[in-house]
Amino acid sequence: MTSNQYALVCVDVLHDDVDRLFHYAIPAGMDVIAGQRARIPFGRGNKPIMGYVIELLDTPPADIAPDKIKFIDSVADVFPVLTQDTLALALWMKEKYYCILASAIRCISPSSKTDGRFPMARHKRADVKPLPATGIELTTQQQVAVDKIIAEDDDRTFLLHGVTGSGKTEVYMHAIESMLARGKQAIVLVPEIALTPQMVKLFTARFGSQVAVTHSRLTAGERFQIWKLALDGEIGLVIGPRSAVFTPFANLGLIVIDEEHEHTYHSETTPKYDAREVAIKRAQFANATVVLGSATPSLESYFRTTDEYGSPPPYTLLQLPERINKSYPEVTVLDMRAEAARGNMSIFAANFQAALTETIAAGRQAILFLNRRGHSSFVSCRWCGFVLSCTDCRVNHTYHADKNRMLCHYCGKGTELPSTCPACNSKHIRLYGVGTQKIEEEIKNLFPDPDVGVLRMDMDTTRGKFGHAKVLEAFRKGDAQILIGTQMVAKGLDFPNVTMVGVIAADLSLHTGDFRAAEHTFQLLTQVSGRAGRAMHSGKVFLQTYNPEHYAIKLAQQADYENFYTHEMTIRRAMVYPPFSHVFSIMFSGASEKELIIALQKLLAIMEYCNQRDRQDRFNIIGISPAFVSKIKKLFRWKLLVKCREEEPLKAFVLYCIKKLKENDPLTGITVHLTQNPIIME
Repeated sequence: MTSNQYALVCVDVLHDDVDRLFHYAIPAGMDVIAGQRARIPFGRGNKPIMGYVIELLDTPPADIAPDKIKFIDSVADVFPVLTQDTLALALWMKEKYYCILASAIRCISPSSKTDGRFPMARHKRADVKPLPATGIELTTQQQVAVDKIIAEDDDRTFLLHGVTGSGKTEVYMHAIESMLARGKQAIVLVPEIALTPQMVKLFTARFGSQVAVTHSRLTAGERFQIWKLALDGEIGLVIGPRSAVFTPFANLGLIVIDEEHEHTYHSETTPKYDAREVAIKRAQFANATVVLGSATPSLESYFRTTDEYGSPPPYTLLQLPERINKSYPEVTVLDMRAEAARGNMSIFAANFQAALTETIAAGRQAILFLNRRGHSSFVSCRWCGFVLSCTDCRVNHTYHADKNRMLCHYCGKGTELPSTCPACNSKHIRLYGVGTQKIEEEIKNLFPDPDVGVLRMDMDTTRGKFGHAKVLEAFRKGDAQILIGTQMVAKGLDFPNVTMVGVIAADLSLHTGDFRAAEHTFQLLTQVSGRAGRAMHSGKVFLQTYNPEHYAIKLAQQADYENFYTHEMTIRRAMVYPPFSHVFSIMFSGASEKELIIALQKLLAIMEYCNQRDRQDRFNIIGISPAFVSKIKKLFRWKLLVKCREEEPLKAFVLYCIKKLKENDPLTGITVHLTQNPIIME
């Protein structure tokens, strides 16, 4: 039994007012371990809630009478859900991502819904002593990369820059094989659930029952089982999206982040953590290695491999500049303005359609990419110009043909397509814009033969636990020759029979208003182009665009990352944008738009005064503006941006100014969202 009499507890309540540790007494005979969850009475009504035991104490606090200290009701688990390292990680996240401690702990520990009572699945651990040999001989470049990754140095971060089809996954597997042989464990992060089935299949073939997969579409009980197997050392490798970075391995040796440039590694809910940053910090605690892999690394990551960032740079660059099969797809840019001038008003350029017909006739497969789901992107009245939009969000409705309904892609609210205009009662309601459903409809009209087969992969067709896996497996088996999809088909997928990739609107992501728009466009086009011609057959790629002169599209056509990096960094340096500065986003959300604006105006005044007070003007305050989507689920959203070359002074400045604002304004009904260096500008 524990000899301690008191415990410091973090209550599992997400509110700033209780973001501190509370003292509780431990009943006689109760065995409590630091890191356990415990049921505790809280508040004036002694409501039973969950808490996390952070520290055990021998004596009560000097400022609280012993008879005023409440007792722990019971422990929720027989094992600790927090270790010394994961608690340190939670405390770091609290400071890094401006969240309360309970919010950070929720990311790291299993869901409170499990309550530690789910039966454990039987899982026979594989004896690591390679498991069948791989039989795959590495190229010289792959072997160099593996040797550096598995060297016995601790606490290192590598950026593996390899062109599409260069064998990055094989490098990962050889490095993991070495870690497992040493008795260490590994985590592989993938940016999309869609990539998880493919990665699991590859890694399971190599490592057997050492492998487990976790993601958001598993039940809380299933995720808990994976978590507990990892905690007990019954598995050695976990694969999953960003939350897998918190897998509680006791002897972590390697974290791999595949497609490291993807924005999905950045959480959109509090705490708004970046899984790449979390992985590196976690590796520091565990003396582990991190490998960031991509054919199109983020500019910030690539910058960290250069002496310009620092000497020595924090990341070590490893390169795989050649495809395994030495074959690269032929990429053609199609100017849709010229198509229109020739009288072609269809969705597809003439060469695009001809190449697709040729691909189908040859028995090959094609991937068609459009990063917009639904049938039509908006519905409008041709008589008065009225556009139908969501009443709860400031976004246009998207028409979905399979449901014959208009849906909001932010709140999910839907309504029937009206027969007359709500504004002028005319019957001239028309559908405009193109989504993946419309592409599917057009393709089926072009290829009515049922033997051709068409599959669509977007959020509408992949709902459910195994939605992605079913679509991908059907395409892999050849049940369809054409796969249409959003960005989930643009990266990481490897189908030997795919010889054509078509991008319907290559410039769609150029018009987001984000300073990273060109970078995102280059990455997306380069990645999706890399899906073609990965095996014995050569590949062709067609990029349809109304902006063929843009450097992001021209350089993506050549898969020329180095020149894109040089060009884009010149612009970033001139504009003092990241990585040459840090950006802090302060967003206020609430039911009253007027009150949001007034509160932000007060904050702006405080910031301008503090910025000028020392006559330094070191902070560039970018004034108040509505968010990119200024209303979601009946809540308005307005923001203010601040830039500074130095990270810590920027953080201190913003937090100080917000503190001063709250001293005079309680911000009732307003939620403050703080994000430093956001991946996507909201």
